[in-house]
Amino acid sequence: MPVQEIAVIVSSYQRPEHLQRCLWSLGEQQGVAGRMEVVVADDGSTDETLEVVDRCAKSAPFPLSFTTHDHEGFQLARSRNEGVLASSAPYLLFVDCDCLLPPDHVAWHLRSAKLGTVIVGDCLRLDRETSEQIDKDFILAQRYKGLASWKERSRILLKACKDWGYSFLSLSNHPRLTGNNIGIARSDFERVNGFDERFVGWGLEDSDLQRRLALAGLRFRTILHRTVTYHLWHEPVDSFSRNNLNTQNLEYFQQELSSPVCRQGLSSHIPRTVEFEQRQLLKDAA
Repeated sequence: MPVQEIAVIVSSYQRPEHLQRCLWSLGEQQGVAGRMEVVVADDGSTDETLEVVDRCAKSAPFPLSFTTHDHEGFQLARSRNEGVLASSAPYLLFVDCDCLLPPDHVAWHLRSAKLGTVIVGDCLRLDRETSEQIDKDFILAQRYKGLASWKERSRILLKACKDWGYSFLSLSNHPRLTGNNIGIARSDFERVNGFDERFVGWGLEDSDLQRRLALAGLRFRTILHRTVTYHLWHEPVDSFSRNNLNTQNLEYFQQELSSPVCRQGLSSHIPRTVEFEQRQLLKDAA
């Protein structure tokens, strides 16, 4: 499946400084000139998020748009679906605004793209002190690459080895899908109607997507031996619950799955999209 164009869907909510760093790292991507579009898929931020995207759109080397909705709880699944609907490329890469992408990250996903296969990755988690050091110069010089702890590097190395084995064996539901680093063909994503928007609150929307993709016959391959993102520290979201204990999401996830197609997904709505170039033209005309 030779893929020429990719849409990077960046989920965000109330983290404008992290989003700015993520967009800077996207601006440094190599080998994808003219082949990458970016959509910031927002969950109803009321801070400076829109202004950050607006500023970046003026100089970004890629088309940049923004989707949002009224914030009614943690709706990551809805945000990602809206981002997909606002994009046009035949291949999708899901990342989060609190992650930095090394310069070859998007290119590796394009090289790894394969119809019927989901490309699965993960992130190296940076601590609070380290995250606060990172500015634009850090990102342009790629200095963040050496800042993860040895413990964290060891975790990712072990996971990469295990996931390589899972990929080789073509096991169902392995390696585990992690929402901040997913590559998938748009047609495969559409086959299952995208993320299930009935997951509201932190957790399990990624696990649900994986089990439905597996039921639809897709396989999963790791990209950790090629690239990894770098996760900036932040406080847990209010709805966070370790292992999703005592949550409605867990109760819903444990229900028997009868179809790979969720009822409340991509087909549920049309997103509110801001096209920054068009918006600027309208401002100038006024």
